[in-house]
Amino acid sequence: MSKYYYLISSLPELFLEAEDAKKTDFLFIRDYILEQISGKDTGYVYDLLNSIDNYNLITAVYRKNRKWKKGGQFEFRSIDDLDKTVLPGYMIDFLQYIDNYQSEHKTNPDELVAEKYLSELYYDKVENSDNVFIAKWFTFDREMKNIQSAYLSRRLGLSPENYLVKTDDVTDFLMKNTSPDFGVSRERDYIPELFQALETQDLLERESKLDMLRWKQIDEINIMEYFSMDAALGTLQKASIVDRWMTLDSVNGQKLFRKLIDDLIKNEDKR
Repeated sequence: MSKYYYLISSLPELFLEAEDAKKTDFLFIRDYILEQISGKDTGYVYDLLNSIDNYNLITAVYRKNRKWKKGGQFEFRSIDDLDKTVLPGYMIDFLQYIDNYQSEHKTNPDELVAEKYLSELYYDKVENSDNVFIAKWFTFDREMKNIQSAYLSRRLGLSPENYLVKTDDVTDFLMKNTSPDFGVSRERDYIPELFQALETQDLLERESKLDMLRWKQIDEINIMEYFSMDAALGTLQKASIVDRWMTLDSVNGQKLFRKLIDDLIKNEDKR
Protein backbone atom coordinates (compact mmCIF):
# COMPACT_ATOMS: atom_id res chain seq x y z
CA MET A 1 0.00 0.00 0.00
CA SER A 2 1.26 3.46 -0.87
CA LYS A 3 2.72 5.42 2.06
CA TYR A 4 0.44 8.28 0.98
CA TYR A 5 -2.74 6.19 1.28
CA TYR A 6 -3.70 7.51 4.72
CA LEU A 7 -2.87 11.10 3.76
CA ILE A 8 -5.10 11.11 0.67
CA SER A 9 -7.90 8.86 1.95
CA SER A 10 -8.34 10.93 5.13
CA LEU A 11 -8.85 14.21 3.28
CA PRO A 12 -12.53 13.53 2.35
CA GLU A 13 -13.26 12.78 6.01
CA LEU A 14 -11.66 16.05 7.09
CA PHE A 15 -13.82 17.96 4.62
CA LEU A 16 -17.02 16.15 5.55
CA GLU A 17 -16.46 16.58 9.27
CA ALA A 18 -16.42 20.36 8.84
CA GLU A 19 -19.75 22.11 9.27
CA ASP A 20 -19.16 24.11 6.14
CA ALA A 21 -16.49 24.83 3.58
CA LYS A 22 -15.29 27.98 5.30
CA LYS A 23 -14.04 25.92 8.25
CA THR A 24 -11.90 23.70 6.04
CA ASP A 25 -9.92 26.28 4.14
CA PHE A 26 -6.68 26.29 2.20
CA LEU A 27 -4.57 26.96 5.30
CA PHE A 28 -6.12 24.00 7.10
CA ILE A 29 -5.39 21.65 4.20
CA ARG A 30 -1.87 23.07 3.79
CA ASP A 31 -1.06 22.53 7.46
CA TYR A 32 -2.59 19.05 7.52
CA ILE A 33 -0.56 17.89 4.52
CA LEU A 34 2.66 19.38 5.91
CA GLU A 35 2.09 17.56 9.22
CA GLN A 36 1.89 14.20 7.42
CA ILE A 37 4.99 14.45 5.22
CA SER A 38 8.73 15.06 5.49
CA GLY A 39 11.93 15.42 3.49
CA LYS A 40 11.67 16.11 -0.23
CA ASP A 41 7.87 15.96 -0.09
CA THR A 42 7.85 19.04 2.15
CA GLY A 43 10.00 20.81 -0.43
CA TYR A 44 7.45 20.03 -3.15
CA VAL A 45 4.68 21.62 -1.08
CA TYR A 46 6.88 24.67 -0.51
CA ASP A 47 7.41 24.89 -4.28
CA LEU A 48 3.64 25.38 -4.62
CA LEU A 49 3.43 27.80 -1.71
CA ASN A 50 6.30 29.94 -2.99
CA SER A 51 4.02 31.36 -5.68
CA ILE A 52 2.26 33.13 -2.80
CA ASP A 53 5.59 34.19 -1.29
CA ASN A 54 6.60 35.71 -4.64
CA TYR A 55 3.48 37.89 -4.61
CA ASN A 56 4.25 39.02 -1.07
CA LEU A 57 7.90 39.62 -1.92
CA ILE A 58 6.93 42.04 -4.70
CA THR A 59 4.44 43.62 -2.29
CA ALA A 60 7.19 44.14 0.30
CA VAL A 61 9.48 45.85 -2.21
CA TYR A 62 7.00 47.85 -4.29
CA ARG A 63 3.45 47.90 -2.93
CA LYS A 64 3.53 48.04 0.82
CA ASN A 65 -0.14 49.09 0.94
CA ARG A 66 -1.33 46.13 -1.15
CA LYS A 67 -3.22 43.38 0.66
CA TRP A 68 -0.97 40.48 1.62
CA LYS A 69 -1.76 36.91 0.66
CA LYS A 70 -1.88 34.22 3.32
CA GLY A 71 -0.72 30.66 2.95
CA GLY A 72 2.86 30.88 1.72
CA GLN A 73 5.90 29.19 3.17
CA PHE A 74 6.99 32.39 4.89
CA GLU A 75 5.18 34.95 7.00
CA PHE A 76 6.64 38.43 6.58
CA ARG A 77 5.57 42.03 6.15
CA SER A 78 8.84 43.58 5.05
CA ILE A 79 12.17 42.50 3.61
CA ASP A 80 13.71 42.92 7.06
CA ASP A 81 11.32 40.26 8.42
CA LEU A 82 12.74 37.60 6.09
CA ASP A 83 15.28 35.15 7.46
CA LYS A 84 17.59 34.92 4.45
CA THR A 85 19.27 31.80 5.82
CA VAL A 86 16.17 29.71 5.06
CA LEU A 87 15.08 31.27 1.77
CA PRO A 88 15.19 29.21 -1.44
CA GLY A 89 18.11 30.05 -3.70
CA TYR A 90 16.07 31.85 -6.33
CA MET A 91 14.76 34.33 -3.72
CA ILE A 92 18.32 35.01 -2.55
CA ASP A 93 19.28 35.69 -6.18
CA PHE A 94 16.33 38.06 -6.57
CA LEU A 95 17.11 40.01 -3.40
CA GLN A 96 20.76 40.26 -4.48
CA TYR A 97 19.58 41.64 -7.82
CA ILE A 98 17.51 44.30 -5.99
CA ASP A 99 20.44 45.18 -3.72
CA ASN A 100 22.87 45.48 -6.64
CA TYR A 101 20.47 47.66 -8.61
CA GLN A 102 19.86 49.93 -5.63
CA SER A 103 23.59 50.29 -5.02
CA GLU A 104 24.19 51.30 -8.62
CA HIS A 105 21.11 53.42 -9.34
CA LYS A 106 19.97 54.55 -5.85
CA THR A 107 16.47 53.27 -6.58
CA ASN A 108 14.63 50.02 -7.23
CA PRO A 109 14.42 48.56 -10.74
CA ASP A 110 11.13 49.01 -12.56
CA GLU A 111 8.49 46.88 -10.87
CA LEU A 112 7.49 45.08 -14.07
CA VAL A 113 11.13 44.22 -14.83
CA ALA A 114 11.73 42.99 -11.28
CA GLU A 115 8.56 40.89 -11.19
CA LYS A 116 9.42 39.30 -14.52
CA TYR A 117 12.93 38.50 -13.27
CA LEU A 118 11.56 36.92 -10.09
CA SER A 119 9.08 34.87 -12.11
CA GLU A 120 11.79 33.60 -14.43
CA LEU A 121 13.96 32.55 -11.50
CA TYR A 122 11.00 30.78 -9.91
CA TYR A 123 9.84 28.98 -13.04
CA ASP A 124 13.40 27.89 -13.80
CA LYS A 125 13.37 26.11 -10.47
CA VAL A 126 9.91 24.53 -10.44
CA GLU A 127 9.78 23.52 -14.10
CA ASN A 128 12.96 21.54 -13.56
CA SER A 129 11.63 19.79 -10.45
CA ASP A 130 12.04 16.02 -10.19
CA ASN A 131 8.41 15.88 -9.09
CA VAL A 132 6.16 15.26 -12.09
CA PHE A 133 3.20 17.30 -10.85
CA ILE A 134 5.29 20.33 -9.93
CA ALA A 135 7.16 20.35 -13.26
CA LYS A 136 4.04 19.88 -15.41
CA TRP A 137 1.78 22.17 -13.40
CA PHE A 138 4.13 25.14 -13.49
CA THR A 139 4.91 24.70 -17.17
CA PHE A 140 1.17 24.88 -17.79
CA ASP A 141 0.79 27.80 -15.37
CA ARG A 142 3.51 29.83 -17.08
CA GLU A 143 2.24 29.11 -20.58
CA MET A 144 -1.31 30.00 -19.63
CA LYS A 145 -0.23 33.31 -18.05
CA ASN A 146 1.92 34.13 -21.07
CA ILE A 147 -1.00 33.58 -23.43
CA GLN A 148 -3.23 35.75 -21.25
CA SER A 149 -0.58 38.49 -21.23
CA ALA A 150 -0.17 38.34 -25.01
CA TYR A 151 -3.94 38.41 -25.53
CA LEU A 152 -4.36 41.46 -23.30
CA SER A 153 -1.30 43.20 -24.79
CA ARG A 154 -2.72 42.83 -28.27
CA ARG A 155 -6.08 44.28 -27.21
CA LEU A 156 -4.31 47.27 -25.65
CA GLY A 157 -1.99 47.75 -28.63
CA LEU A 158 1.12 46.88 -26.63
CA SER A 159 4.06 44.67 -27.45
CA PRO A 160 3.77 41.40 -25.49
CA GLU A 161 7.53 40.94 -25.21
CA ASN A 162 7.85 42.78 -21.90
CA TYR A 163 5.16 40.65 -20.29
CA LEU A 164 6.23 37.14 -21.33
CA VAL A 165 8.17 34.95 -18.93
CA LYS A 166 10.97 32.78 -20.36
CA THR A 167 11.45 31.83 -24.00
CA ASP A 168 10.09 28.66 -25.57
CA ASP A 169 8.11 27.55 -28.59
CA VAL A 170 4.90 29.11 -27.25
CA THR A 171 6.43 32.52 -26.51
CA ASP A 172 7.98 32.55 -29.99
CA PHE A 173 4.48 32.25 -31.47
CA LEU A 174 3.11 34.89 -29.09
CA MET A 175 5.73 37.43 -30.14
CA LYS A 176 5.76 36.79 -33.90
CA ASN A 177 2.46 35.29 -35.07
CA THR A 178 -0.27 37.72 -36.16
CA SER A 179 -3.20 35.27 -36.38
CA PRO A 180 -6.10 35.69 -33.89
CA ASP A 181 -4.89 32.78 -31.75
CA PHE A 182 -1.19 33.60 -32.25
CA GLY A 183 -0.90 30.22 -33.97
CA VAL A 184 -0.67 28.39 -30.65
CA SER A 185 -4.01 26.54 -30.64
CA ARG A 186 -2.46 23.55 -32.35
CA GLU A 187 0.47 23.52 -29.93
CA ARG A 188 -1.46 22.60 -26.75
CA ASP A 189 -4.81 20.84 -26.32
CA TYR A 190 -6.09 23.28 -23.69
CA ILE A 191 -5.49 26.47 -25.68
CA PRO A 192 -8.79 26.62 -27.66
CA GLU A 193 -10.68 26.43 -24.37
CA LEU A 194 -8.44 29.13 -22.93
CA PHE A 195 -9.26 31.52 -25.78
CA GLN A 196 -12.97 30.81 -25.35
CA ALA A 197 -12.63 31.84 -21.72
CA LEU A 198 -10.67 34.98 -22.57
CA GLU A 199 -13.38 36.06 -25.01
CA THR A 200 -16.03 35.89 -22.25
CA GLN A 201 -17.23 39.41 -21.46
CA ASP A 202 -18.58 38.83 -17.94
CA LEU A 203 -15.57 39.08 -15.61
CA LEU A 204 -16.81 36.62 -13.00
CA GLU A 205 -17.79 34.07 -15.63
CA ARG A 206 -14.41 34.50 -17.30
CA GLU A 207 -12.59 33.85 -14.04
CA SER A 208 -14.75 30.81 -13.44
CA LYS A 209 -13.88 29.36 -16.86
CA LEU A 210 -10.18 30.02 -16.33
CA ASP A 211 -10.19 28.29 -12.96
CA MET A 212 -12.14 25.33 -14.30
CA LEU A 213 -9.49 25.02 -16.99
CA ARG A 214 -6.86 24.96 -14.25
CA TRP A 215 -8.91 22.34 -12.38
CA LYS A 216 -9.12 20.13 -15.48
CA GLN A 217 -5.37 20.45 -16.03
CA ILE A 218 -4.70 19.25 -12.48
CA ASP A 219 -6.90 16.21 -13.21
CA GLU A 220 -5.11 15.58 -16.48
CA ILE A 221 -1.66 15.71 -14.91
CA ASN A 222 -2.77 13.37 -12.12
CA ILE A 223 -4.99 11.14 -14.25
CA MET A 224 -3.55 7.90 -12.80
CA GLU A 225 -2.47 9.32 -9.43
CA TYR A 226 -4.79 8.31 -6.58
CA PHE A 227 -2.59 7.80 -3.52
CA SER A 228 0.67 9.62 -4.17
CA MET A 229 2.46 12.86 -3.37
CA ASP A 230 1.32 14.18 -6.74
CA ALA A 231 -2.30 13.57 -5.72
CA ALA A 232 -1.72 15.50 -2.48
CA LEU A 233 -0.17 18.40 -4.38
CA GLY A 234 -3.07 18.45 -6.83
CA THR A 235 -5.54 18.53 -3.94
CA LEU A 236 -3.68 21.43 -2.35
CA GLN A 237 -3.72 23.35 -5.62
CA LYS A 238 -7.45 22.71 -6.01
CA ALA A 239 -7.99 23.86 -2.41
CA SER A 240 -6.31 27.16 -3.29
CA ILE A 241 -8.79 27.61 -6.16
CA VAL A 242 -11.70 26.87 -3.82
CA ASP A 243 -10.30 29.33 -1.28
CA ARG A 244 -10.15 32.06 -3.91
CA TRP A 245 -13.77 31.52 -4.88
CA MET A 246 -14.93 31.65 -1.28
CA THR A 247 -13.81 35.27 -1.43
CA LEU A 248 -14.98 36.07 -4.97
CA ASP A 249 -18.35 34.30 -4.95
CA SER A 250 -19.45 32.13 -2.02
CA VAL A 251 -22.07 30.26 -4.09
CA ASN A 252 -19.52 29.13 -6.69
CA GLY A 253 -17.02 28.57 -3.90
CA GLN A 254 -19.39 26.12 -2.22
CA LYS A 255 -19.90 24.32 -5.55
CA LEU A 256 -16.16 23.94 -6.03
CA PHE A 257 -15.80 22.78 -2.44
CA ARG A 258 -18.37 20.04 -3.07
CA LYS A 259 -16.61 19.12 -6.31
CA LEU A 260 -13.31 18.81 -4.46
CA ILE A 261 -14.86 16.38 -1.98
CA ASP A 262 -16.52 14.40 -4.78
CA ASP A 263 -13.21 14.13 -6.66
CA LEU A 264 -11.45 12.83 -3.57
CA ILE A 265 -14.16 10.28 -2.81
CA LYS A 266 -14.21 9.15 -6.45
CA ASN A 267 -10.45 8.55 -6.34
CA GLU A 268 -10.77 6.64 -3.08
CA ASP A 269 -13.35 4.36 -4.69
CA LYS A 270 -10.82 3.50 -7.42
CA ARG A 271 -8.29 2.02 -5.00
